[in-house]
Formats: sequence, structure tokens, C-alpha cells
Amino acid sequence: MANPKTTKADTAEDTAAEATEVAVVHPTSAPYSIDPEDIDIPWINVIQKTSNIDADLGAIVLDKKHTLAAAEQIVAAIPLEPRKGWKEDIDFDSDEVARVAYTEEERAKLEEESDYDLLEFSEIPLLIPAPDGKAVDEAVYMFPVGDKRYAVGRIYAQKDGFRMTHKRLKTFDLFNHQKGVRHTERVWDFQSELMEKGKYRWYVPSLRPTEVKTDPELLAFLREFGS
Repeated sequence: MANPKTTKADTAEDTAAEATEVAVVHPTSAPYSIDPEDIDIPWINVIQKTSNIDADLGAIVLDKKHTLAAAEQIVAAIPLEPRKGWKEDIDFDSDEVARVAYTEEERAKLEEESDYDLLEFSEIPLLIPAPDGKAVDEAVYMFPVGDKRYAVGRIYAQKDGFRMTHKRLKTFDLFNHQKGVRHTERVWDFQSELMEKGKYRWYVPSLRPTEVKTDPELLAFLREFGS
């Protein structure tokens, strides 16, 4: 079966990242805090036709080497707090490097100085529990919390992907805050979804809430670090 066609602009949903290693935290009995900027988390990629990763089109891949799901296959995930930003909307094949802003003040300054429109994006950390009933690959699901193991990664989302991930998280929080429920307290369906525009087709990340509650031991762990 032929691969769907895509454009270079569409492949912006697939973020290239250098191989990274997750920092290991050694708990002690003394109180401690960890700056989120000190935690190194690998990227999760949604594979496009032009991706330089050895995986099937539409697959969800952790750290460029571990396939977590096939195209449109749903896996469970617990999204942590997303990091929203803005970047210059420069053509994908341009030699220019897009400038980025992560605060409203930085965004306003960049908007004033830039000759380009600004594009919203989000970096969203995810905890993905090892699937039940299967042998657990501890090289993928590296982190034990309670009696479960989790893979840790982060997705990059913009355009349709931003709407189908970041905006869904924030919409959930808006309509559930009076109940005292945050998106981290629910397990979400995570998958790639096929988008089409004319003759072009590409995949974007997608998150949808479920009624399944996050494991209490994981919630306790996250609250310890203010997540």
C-alpha cells in the first residue's frame, strides 16, 4: 500500500529531537524539590512520510527507537502540565530559524519585532503505563511507580495537533475545575489521527479523556513534585 502524500509544511507536526536520556531521581528521606527544567525527557514522534526514523507511517515512537503504537492505535496516557509557546511561522524548507517565545511578555515582543505571523504550539509531557497482560520491556517502561511501570516522553503539537491535544486538556480543566478535577487525574486515549486536505494526508497527535481515574499511587507521586 502506497504511503499517503504529505507536504513539508505538514511534517512540522513531527518534531526532530536529539537522542536524550531521562534523568533518574533518587528519593531521600529529606525534603527536596526539582526544577522541571532539570528533567530531561525524550521526544515522542508521530511518524510522517518524510520522517528520518525507522518506523511505519503514523506510528507513535519514543526516543526515535521504541514504537509505542501503530497508526491510529489507541494507548493509555496521563498528560502532565503542557508548556505553551509561540514561534515564527516560517516555511518548513526555509534556511531561517524560527524564534520562539514561552511567556506572554516574550510573545508580545516577538510579535512586535517579527515579520512573520506567530504560530501556537505546545510541548506536552506524557506518562504511558505499560500495557496489561504483556511482558514489560523495561527499556521502554523505565519508571516504576507503585505496582505499575511507565514510559515517559513528550509530544510537540501545533496547528491541528495543538487543537487536538493542548486545547482539549485546557477545555477539560475549564469545565472540571469546580469539581476539583484536573486532567492529570484521568487516563486519556492517546493516538495518531489521519488528517486530509485535498490530495495531502498526514498524521497528528490526539488526546481524548476517558472515565478511568489515574492510579492513586501515581497521583501521590505527581503531587509530591507539584504536577
